[in-house]
Amino acid sequence: MLTLEQINKTYGAVRACDHVDLTLREGESMILAGESGSGKTTVARIAAGMEQPESGRILLDGRPLAYTNRKRTFEECVSVQYIFQDPYNALESGFTVRKTLAETERICKRNGRETLSAEEAIAYVDPRLVDYLDRPIRELSGGQRQKICIARALMPQPRIIIADESTSMLDRQSGLDVFDLFNRIKKEKNISVMIILHDVDFSYTKWDRIGIMYQGKLVEETAFADFRDAAQHPYSRRLLEAYDFFNERTQA
Repeated sequence: MLTLEQINKTYGAVRACDHVDLTLREGESMILAGESGSGKTTVARIAAGMEQPESGRILLDGRPLAYTNRKRTFEECVSVQYIFQDPYNALESGFTVRKTLAETERICKRNGRETLSAEEAIAYVDPRLVDYLDRPIRELSGGQRQKICIARALMPQPRIIIADESTSMLDRQSGLDVFDLFNRIKKEKNISVMIILHDVDFSYTKWDRIGIMYQGKLVEETAFADFRDAAQHPYSRRLLEAYDFFNERTQA
């Protein structure tokens, strides 16, 4: 569905993306993992039209997309929703939840896009948050704020959600709740989900596929269930070894 072909991007002397080919299929969840500076976030931002590559193509259903959101149609822009890493900076702390989500609803209606209401979106991500609609964002925990960000991304009923390190600032249980929510969105709404991660919890097995970025290249791509046996690249093996070592220490 969403395809990146031969994407190249440099920042000065650093090659953030080096001939990256990647496809996010309809109705699947995919992890894109790698160490800091590997290019994974750059790939995600290019896919969402937030960064402009030097060369390559971005395709949606086989049709080319412009490099930037400024040159994409409204329908193309809302089809790909991006969730940022930090839910504290992504939301205005003094706004109520309802006011935070109202702008998305207004913009969509102004452009003729059918949208979920704030109540519908909040009830879907977490029915307990409906009671918080008229409370300020500052009263919410990090996990609750991230769910508000997910609700906002759901409102225009996109085809794709890209989440950049969306659990890195949450405790483990809150992070697992968010992962479960993304996979429920995939299953129930047929929305494709791409999750950008630095550290992968291999005990969480609901993902469909995993891609590994290393020094600007996509060096591994396989079904998540097959990754442990199929991984060939040295960084992929180190990622697995580090996870196993951490588990052994915490269980000792």
